[in-house]
Amino acid sequence: MKKMLMLLLLALSVCMCLTACGDDDDDDNSSKKKPAKTEVTEEPTEEPTEEAKGLTIASTETWGDFTVGVPENWTFRKGDALDEEDTRYCSVKKSDFVFFDFKRESEELAKQHYDYNKNTYTNEQVDVSGTYGGIDWTGFQYSNGWGGYGFELYAVVNEKPVRVSSCGYKFDSEEAKTILNSLSVK
Repeated sequence: MKKMLMLLLLALSVCMCLTACGDDDDDDNSSKKKPAKTEVTEEPTEEPTEEAKGLTIASTETWGDFTVGVPENWTFRKGDALDEEDTRYCSVKKSDFVFFDFKRESEELAKQHYDYNKNTYTNEQVDVSGTYGGIDWTGFQYSNGWGGYGFELYAVVNEKPVRVSSCGYKFDSEEAKTILNSLSVK
């Protein structure tokens, strides 16, 4: 019963996220066109926020193959919503809407989830890449349409795929750099 309730709650959360990330075709002003989906080779830049300048790692947590820094006033969650003991997943969370999820999945499952998210989160989507924590990441960044950002990254570490999903920050934000630079994967 508890798992079914968690699954229902997760499904509702996903529906809310997907609704927030869709295109807005209801604009009254048809002269305003949204920019077309573009591929960018240079990464977007932004000034660090006061919060990012003060973001410090308070502790380091290890779960499964992941070791990651947890900033002050953030939480570390083991497993996922369906199984808190699953060592393939962990999260660093500031809130329910600002987080970094780390996943170690089979190559087929990682590609399937990554492709699904790339086709779903298309608002202001740009391709990104960079090296943080000694890991070469490729992926995409998107906007939720209300000034918030998120990104999905993919890498192969020790011949195994690793996926990172983030909500709340741009890929090149100081917060993302701090978290990704603190990550190590066995």
